[in-house]
Amino acid sequence: MTTPAPERTNARRRPRTTREDSPQPQLKLGLVGWIISWLAPTALMGGVLLALSFFPGLDGEGYLTPLIPLLGAAAVLVGVPGTLLVNWLLRHQLNPVVHVLGYVLVGLLYGPVVLFAGAGGLVPMLIPIIGFPAGVLLGIGRWIAQPLAEITDPESTEAATGSQTSTEPQTRV
Repeated sequence: MTTPAPERTNARRRPRTTREDSPQPQLKLGLVGWIISWLAPTALMGGVLLALSFFPGLDGEGYLTPLIPLLGAAAVLVGVPGTLLVNWLLRHQLNPVVHVLGYVLVGLLYGPVVLFAGAGGLVPMLIPIIGFPAGVLLGIGRWIAQPLAEITDPESTEAATGSQTSTEPQTRV
């Protein structure tokens, strides 16, 4: 016969430190931080692809040159909504590594945009050429923009403004 698992009673549970309806702290990234974390890596990757297309023999078959507009389309169609969605979904997650991983995931989604150019031939093999570097660069861009992010704690702002606007009469000394 087995011993049943012990039940956790209410006496051993810790009381909640915050109320359920109280607002949670948020990690906010401003417009400048978002532009640095999204546009800078995308422009860097476009510049690298453009530079690689000028090397003789490297772009002999013409596979790299069409990737530049595809990267721009991926940045606009996947990158903009994806990074904004990551910022909004993870706004209560204060750990910046989680945000960086979300940006990496968005960057990896740049790769399948190549399939819109056509699924024949070597085109599907080009997905990692866009997806992996875009994921790494977007993650690095988000990490670089971390000093521009701020944590807003609604409880501390309420306490700070509440102490300044008290209804008790002030006595002058």
